[in-house]
Parts: sequence; C-alpha cells; structure tokens
Amino acid sequence: MSEPLEAAWVPNQGGACTTASVLAGLGSLGARGLPGLGPATLALGAREPFGAPALMDYVTLPGRCALLDLRVESLAAGSGLIVRSRSGLVVRGWSVRPAAGEALVVNLAWGQEAPGRYGTWGWHPFRPRTYATGGHSVLLVMVESDGTWVVLDSNHRGVQRWPRPGIAVTTTRIVPAAQPR
Repeated sequence: MSEPLEAAWVPNQGGACTTASVLAGLGSLGARGLPGLGPATLALGAREPFGAPALMDYVTLPGRCALLDLRVESLAAGSGLIVRSRSGLVVRGWSVRPAAGEALVVNLAWGQEAPGRYGTWGWHPFRPRTYATGGHSVLLVMVESDGTWVVLDSNHRGVQRWPRPGIAVTTTRIVPAAQPR
C-alpha cells in the first residue's frame, strides 16, 4: 500500500497543502502528467502560486458543486483522468473515513503536526498574525480498526500513522468517473 502512495506524494510549499493533497490523491487514482504545485494552486483557485483556495470554494448550496470540485475535475481531466469531486463541511463529531477507490482530502482544524505533536499548525485566536498558517490538509488513506488514521501528509515524506484522528472542517471526496458530466 505505501509504495504507490509514496510515489504520489507531493511536498507542500507555502499554503499549498490542499493542492498537494489533491495532486497526491489524483496521482494515487492514476492521473499522469499533473502540473507542478505552483501552477496547480492557481488552477484550484489560489490567488497566487503556492497559496490555498478560498475558504468558500470548499462549500456550496445543496445540490450544487463547490468551485473547488469543478476545478479538481478540470485539473484531473487535463491529465487524462475523469473524476467526480464532492467537497463539503464535516458535521462536528462525525467520523471521517475514505470509501474504497476514493481519494479523500481532509481539511483539518487540528491534528498531528509532526510525529507525537498535535496542534493547529500555528493558528491561535488571540494572535491574529497567525491566522494565515492555521489548518492543514492531508490525504486520508484509511482508518484502521483502532481508529488510527493513515495519511499522506504533504509536510512529511512517506505514509504517516496518526494514533489520534484530526478534527476535520471540510472534506473533498474524489472518485474516478466513467462518464464526464
């Protein structure tokens, strides 16, 4: 399991963890010839290279596609892979786990910053200057029977095991599709 995932790993730069996780997810689903991280961040809606999509790009009204989903599908199609992408908010307290054959990008408010260290990636409500560094996205590969998360984290090379799950704010579920929209 870890070798193909490690080949799909994309290192984070700046605030591009969502894009790095999307690229890793698309790579794990078989996309080839994906753009580099800088151009991919722009394709996913960042205002500058190595930035993050806008927060509201992850959510939409019921029955509609989020902007991030349309951009993920377009990015994948440009690399020869037709996918369906669905992003949305996570209800607090609900467990998050990937379905078979799906790439699940999880945007977190809290989680494992490094092995053995948990936190919010620098976000603190009483220090506004840190708001730009808060939160992090990872590719959630599986949840083991004991609740351990197996993730591909763009901040740390290789497959990581998180003994405690993160607190998810949004998810982006990417699945291969037989037909384009």
